[in-house]
Amino acid sequence: MFSKKCGDTYVLRLEIGEEIVSAIKDFCMRNNLFCAEVSGIGAVSEATLGFYNVRSKEYSKTVIEGPLEMVSLLGSVTQKDGEPYLHLHAAFSGKDCNCVGGHLNSAVIGVTGEIFLREIDGQICRKLQEDIGINIFDI
Repeated sequence: MFSKKCGDTYVLRLEIGEEIVSAIKDFCMRNNLFCAEVSGIGAVSEATLGFYNVRSKEYSKTVIEGPLEMVSLLGSVTQKDGEPYLHLHAAFSGKDCNCVGGHLNSAVIGVTGEIFLREIDGQICRKLQEDIGINIFDI
């Protein structure tokens, strides 16, 4: 990974073989970044997407084999239990140019990843909302 800070934004370039979610979380840990907006594009060799079922309080996971264009990566970095907490959604397309998307569990860079982390001044933590089973903003 390569990175550069421009104003309130960290610009990351992920390389082939790096896993997006863990790379961003590790970067946030090393840079004490606990509140940020995430966006990005790139290309991946595989991705695992999730869909949350409120009734069962479980994510179903779908593995998608690439190569895939990551046409959109959006999300947030907040804090839970003193660590960065990532909530990411992504959309991917294959050579047919049809898109699939959902909650991003993982994705491995196949060409490059261009990620922007816009730091937000302040602190937003997460707490478990038991009736729906997910960690929500504690605001």
